[in-house]
Amino acid sequence: MGMVLVHAADVHLETTFTEVRGGARRRAALADALTRIVDLGVERRADALTLGGDVYEGARAGPQTARFLFEQLARFGGPVYIAPGNHDPYHVHALYARGDVPPNVHVFTEASWTAHEFPGGFLYGFGHGPSEPGRPFAGAVFEGSGARIALVHGSDEQRCPPGKRATAPFTLDEIRASGATCVLTGHYHGGYVAGEGGDPQLVYPGSPEPIKFGERGTHGATVVTIDGGRVAVESVELAHTRLLDREANLADASSEQAVITAVELALAGCGRDDYVRLRLTGTVAAGTRVDPEMLADRCGTQLGALDVSDDTIAADYAALAREPNVRGRVVADLLERAEAGDDDARRALRYAVAAFEGAEPAPA
Repeated sequence: MGMVLVHAADVHLETTFTEVRGGARRRAALADALTRIVDLGVERRADALTLGGDVYEGARAGPQTARFLFEQLARFGGPVYIAPGNHDPYHVHALYARGDVPPNVHVFTEASWTAHEFPGGFLYGFGHGPSEPGRPFAGAVFEGSGARIALVHGSDEQRCPPGKRATAPFTLDEIRASGATCVLTGHYHGGYVAGEGGDPQLVYPGSPEPIKFGERGTHGATVVTIDGGRVAVESVELAHTRLLDREANLADASSEQAVITAVELALAGCGRDDYVRLRLTGTVAAGTRVDPEMLADRCGTQLGALDVSDDTIAADYAALAREPNVRGRVVADLLERAEAGDDDARRALRYAVAAFEGAEPAPA
């Protein structure tokens, strides 16, 4: 009979959010996500729950976080295996080192591989400590009959997202050389599965809720079935919130009401669990009021949060660009670049026009 694991990672309990408003609601959503992970394990009658690190933010988590986390893990009932990551490393003051860790929870406290046997194979775990652990699969050898599952928080070097710091790096070649059947991991917030020949060899479940804008991939948990030494995985989406970048082209809006209408159209389909960064673009008629704070207050009431940035261009520039002189050519060139998204060109428009008129521009 096969064994079923539910694998999750990167819950990031107690994270702070600075990209948009609504940080308190988003922080609470992370706790809800952990509850849904445990619910999934119970519903699927999983034999064990594995957590691939960054379960909480070590710099901010305290006794309340510990009580909630341990209550949920105890509720699962079956074995829980945790491989601490770079945000929740194991040390003497970590939540994992407290005396009230539930008896069903096992934490891999060393930056070296430790084996646990289970029906049908072995689970090998590797934990982060206070310092960077190096390459976890360098020289690693996994032996034993059946499936050999490795649990670690680390970075697939071949697919590192832009701007993401690598920690405990590895490659698929290193995984294969180690003899591991499949690696259950965490660190990348957009989940994916990699491998060869239809066999999953590397599993990122993704953070159960999105943490930053621009994350790609799934956000949830992974149900892992192990049978006869073979591994099958099923990604389960758990996220309730969305982080969205939207644009509203004001298209020569000539009144504040026209601006509001354009913003409402751009936000169509967004709801209370959506956190939106809205960029206003295009041209507006001279004297048209564009008030980002008012728009955020008025149009964001039905959203999780709304932040509005004003990158519009006054329509007077379009008229200047048609002038048959040097000023017209300069304005036309800068306007074309600004409308293509060049913020430096948009700012330069003001200075160029002011220079031709012999005036000092107001601060941007």
